[in-house]
Amino acid sequence: MTDSENPSSTPAASTPANIGRYEIKGLLGSGAMGSVYLAEDPRIKRRLAIKVVKVDAIRSEEDRAEFLARFQREAEVSGVLNDPGIVTIYDVGDSELGPFLAMEFVAGKALDSMLKSGELQALELPGKLRIAAGIAAALDHAHRHGIVHRDVKPGNVMMTEEGRPKLMDFGIAKREDANLTQTGTFLGTPSYASPEQIREGRATFRSDIFSFGVLVFEMLSGSLPFPGSSINTILYKIVNEPPVDVKPPVLGLLPGAWERVFSKVLAKNPEVRYESCAAFLRDLMEMTSNLRAEDRSELLGLLRSGVGGAPILVRGPEATMAMPVKASSGSSGLKWLWALPVAALLGGAGWYFLRGTDTKVKLETTPVGAKILKDGADLGHTPLALAMKVGEKVTLEKPGYEPETFAFSGSNQAPRIELRPRISEEILATTPAGAKVVMDETPLEGETPMKVSWDQSKPHRITFTKEGLSLSPNYREGETPGTQIYTLVERREALTTGEIKTVDANAQGFVRATGTFTAKVRVDGKEMGEVGGSGRLALSPGHHRLELSSPGHFYSETKDITVQPGQTTTLSLPALVAITVFHPSGDVVVIDGRSTGVDSDGSTPIRLAPGRHTISIQGKSASQTLDLKTDQNVRFKL
Repeated sequence: MTDSENPSSTPAASTPANIGRYEIKGLLGSGAMGSVYLAEDPRIKRRLAIKVVKVDAIRSEEDRAEFLARFQREAEVSGVLNDPGIVTIYDVGDSELGPFLAMEFVAGKALDSMLKSGELQALELPGKLRIAAGIAAALDHAHRHGIVHRDVKPGNVMMTEEGRPKLMDFGIAKREDANLTQTGTFLGTPSYASPEQIREGRATFRSDIFSFGVLVFEMLSGSLPFPGSSINTILYKIVNEPPVDVKPPVLGLLPGAWERVFSKVLAKNPEVRYESCAAFLRDLMEMTSNLRAEDRSELLGLLRSGVGGAPILVRGPEATMAMPVKASSGSSGLKWLWALPVAALLGGAGWYFLRGTDTKVKLETTPVGAKILKDGADLGHTPLALAMKVGEKVTLEKPGYEPETFAFSGSNQAPRIELRPRISEEILATTPAGAKVVMDETPLEGETPMKVSWDQSKPHRITFTKEGLSLSPNYREGETPGTQIYTLVERREALTTGEIKTVDANAQGFVRATGTFTAKVRVDGKEMGEVGGSGRLALSPGHHRLELSSPGHFYSETKDITVQPGQTTTLSLPALVAITVFHPSGDVVVIDGRSTGVDSDGSTPIRLAPGRHTISIQGKSASQTLDLKTDQNVRFKL
């Protein structure tokens, strides 16, 4: 988004003030299905983008559940794909406006706007290849983790103000009513769809490579390989015709190179295509005549190790080196890039040879008990000894503290990592307003509603008092008041002077839930929103029946609880299991009679609650009923 496209800091009348807990600053863009807003998380003052589905696009509760499930999948994919070239997802939720997705805000512009304006065509060939290499690295990273994007196109690539591409909109689920051809065959933009997506409605990582090939074709030539004035014409050409000739030839490419490279990446048969996006770009680079040595080295560095053996660029203080690269089709032998005498290699970049060796590293944090995550997987809690390679990274998380990233440098004496407390600004609000506040035994100036600085790394006790009314909620590490408005109740006098006053027997109690996802909750038959995360649900004391559900995780459970006055009851949501489903047809997986939107090609894991589930394939009679307790691979035969 350019400066001229920055939204107004004062939302327009038609712009909501809030979506969930996020404060809306302005509208970034809007389409037929939804809108994207610039927002701020008031807890940590972080700018982000909120994508929300329009209410008129939701025709039923099934639609709402499906959108929420799709957004939840995008969030889960984001957790797995911890890559700087991929837009990060922060939160998923539902609101009065519709289901929403909170994501990283990228200050810059979309790649498609650069194509339409001609700005991209003004770049020289190395600049275009640099953008393509960044996209290739992100896609190959996703493919190594079993994730297929399904909708690779310029509109799903954001360019940062520093000129780096960031890929977004992962995990798109196919929906019968969300396509351009009204045939239900695929979700996405026809010009970038692969032949198998059009013919069969299914996508694999080689489908992404085809779409990436179309994107690069357009970036370098300024035109699409399969042009047409109607959708039907475009789809027919993609399935049946070769890409159009580019005239005049693209400057910088050797004679015949264009046809050779793009006939392979845009092959109708997926098995004929390149094995990775990096392999395609390396072959394209081989066919260029005007790349400087430093440009070539930089591009090889961007094409990190991935499917097909992309080289890892090693930079030392005095030199640059690339490992041997297997020759592309049509070449013979091995091509080597040498940049150093042996002495410089050992001095400046000799650490490279340690990359393949595991070293035991003891990770310690202050405070202890931080969760250690690698590519979304939970490895345990500190202190913990791990086998790590040089350059390998893990993330350390603990409720109430900012996450920290540790990169292994080669020494098994890792420094003790000091976790930084997460400080947020919270609003303390009561009904009635105008209550005095005591926080951690210290009276605060002013009356409710009031803004306070909140150290999430510490437990807190709050006491509200006003004209014979009071309430004293307690908070554990990592918990915050959120958007809770506390209802004050009559207080009972202490038996002796100086004793802490207790709340009335009719004081509200609270329910919180722990787990990796949030669940909708009905209390005594009434919809009460969601539980999970750091928020709490206020309930009157006594017995209640809770109906918990998360359609996106195929979870439903009924619990009977007793709420005590002023006390918090904690519920545990189940730990999710992951299943991958393979059926020769590749059609959509159906669980318990509901479509998942995930192809049965065995490439995309589906996370769901443990228990008894029936797995079937859309349009097929095959089904399996399983009692899922751990991760599992489910295979069907013809």
